[in-house]
Amino acid sequence: MKKLLLITPILFTVISARADVVIVQKMESPIITGEVTMKVKGDKSRVDMPSGPAGAMSMIIDGTTGEMSTIMHGQKMVMKADSKMLKQAAEQAKKVAGDTAQAKPKATGKTEKVGDWNTEIFEVTMGGMTSKIWVAKDFPNADKVKAEMLKLSKAMGQNPADAAAMDVPGFPVKTEATLPGGQGKMTTTVTKAVEEAVDAKEFEVPKDYQTMNLPTLPK
Repeated sequence: MKKLLLITPILFTVISARADVVIVQKMESPIITGEVTMKVKGDKSRVDMPSGPAGAMSMIIDGTTGEMSTIMHGQKMVMKADSKMLKQAAEQAKKVAGDTAQAKPKATGKTEKVGDWNTEIFEVTMGGMTSKIWVAKDFPNADKVKAEMLKLSKAMGQNPADAAAMDVPGFPVKTEATLPGGQGKMTTTVTKAVEEAVDAKEFEVPKDYQTMNLPTLPK
């Protein structure tokens, strides 16, 4: 679960919208490097991640039941956690991070083109570490996208450093954050954000995978 909390920031572009949505991010970090694909259909979301500490993984989140299934493809195993478990993980993440409610990103005055978007670069310092956020002010429905994505992030144990939780005038299309424990930096960049049909089968857990429930986290 600790490893899952480390990768929570990569979920900052998952959207729960009326139409099906597909988002692709490029991730660069010592933990995971490659493309992360996120798909949303109604109240269900799926995140496919490249090889990491446990190999290729997928996460399926049911917004109606609050259940999250973490699929480890190499091991053919599914770990399930209910809403109570995820809430407990979120509370522990906040304790580890400390009080960051007052952290507010500041504009650097610098601009940069990121993909199709013109962005302004912001910086925010929390816990003695500085992160950069590239914000696209002309991103379609930015406020709605950030609000919806926060619901998912909170369900998974929101990291207070999540870009979507930041008070910035637009949508973060790129972030560069320092990982805890001196593990280096994690950079995520949006490369694709489109509305396209997603097959409902994408949100089904493989029937031939072994299922196990995650144990309760220690308090």
